[in-house]
Amino acid sequence: MFKFLFILIVLCITGFLMMPDMGIITVTAFGFRITTSILMVIAALAIVLYLWHLLKQPFLWLSGCQTWYQKRKQSQKEAYLLLALKTVLDQDSVAKNQLLKKKNAFFDKKSDENFIIEALFQPSPHTFEQLLHRPETELAGIHGLLGYAQRAGDWVETARLLQKAHDKNPSEPWVTEELWQAQILQSDWAASLKTLDILKKQDLINKDEFRERKAQILIKLGRVKEAYKLAPTRPEVALAYAKAEPKKAKDIIEDLWPQNPSRDAFLLFQRAIAGEKPIAQEKAVRKLVRHNPEAKQSLLALAETASDLEKWGDVKEYLTTYLSLYPLTVTVARMMAQAERRGWHHEEAAKDWEIKTRFARDEDGWGCSACGHKTEDWDIRCPKCNAFGTIRYQ
Repeated sequence: MFKFLFILIVLCITGFLMMPDMGIITVTAFGFRITTSILMVIAALAIVLYLWHLLKQPFLWLSGCQTWYQKRKQSQKEAYLLLALKTVLDQDSVAKNQLLKKKNAFFDKKSDENFIIEALFQPSPHTFEQLLHRPETELAGIHGLLGYAQRAGDWVETARLLQKAHDKNPSEPWVTEELWQAQILQSDWAASLKTLDILKKQDLINKDEFRERKAQILIKLGRVKEAYKLAPTRPEVALAYAKAEPKKAKDIIEDLWPQNPSRDAFLLFQRAIAGEKPIAQEKAVRKLVRHNPEAKQSLLALAETASDLEKWGDVKEYLTTYLSLYPLTVTVARMMAQAERRGWHHEEAAKDWEIKTRFARDEDGWGCSACGHKTEDWDIRCPKCNAFGTIRYQ
């Protein structure tokens, strides 16, 4: 800009010098009459522009210093926040105390960053309450208070906080996930089913997980047929459907058994073939286990069926095969004792097997994969740790 004005002034002076009368002009204003030349006007203008250019330099320098200082301050803040996060993850109490001492040097006491750092280093209900008063940190405050409510088992407060978070930002992933968990804990199956659909729309769960979870909730709602259509290979789903449809139980268990043989499945199968003749029952069991005849539950099913028919030689053969592949269980030891006593009247051998039951391992059954708690039957959540979908046949 300055160079352009300089060139313009030079051109004006050149034009003036080429004029015959040297460009004399007279200006009358406010009772004064001034006669001067265009050259003097151009010179005065040039001096004013030059002085303006000189005066501008200090302001530009000060502005540059201010910009540099602000960038440096921002860089220090970012470095501090990154170090703060690392300290929290590493659980380094010494570094945490050092950072707390330096906090006020970087952040204003009433700033959002200051409250967030306090929430990270010194979490408390009071700190999270302070975060609620700012739109930018309100969700963070709700999240912190939610943790306290859940640990205290206050599900009413949990539901209130989640509703508040949902009203503020229903698309926030953790809000939807926590809301779904709260509905599960409150056994609100109808609402949890709707929230599950939202989780799917937000791509927070994959297709297979969605189908499994939905099927499990449908079981609690008594809609076992719909659940079976969604996840026919899930043991708990197939078993629930077999219980609800006794006439279809045999076919359901036959489809389930190759991948998921279990004691519960065999009991349902026994109930389904109870009206058939003993020979037909034995044939049905052999058909059931044909795809995995040496699986634990297959060998036990064959042994139990042979025991019912008093084929003690077959019982001992199946159980001997079992013991060559798997550890001794209480059930196997008792069945061996029964075979020795009733098949060959070997009382001493039978007593030896009964003694072994004291040291035998427990049977396979339902248990929580999260906390290890054992249960008699499947449930949608663990009765001990309240984890959802962790009860598996183990």
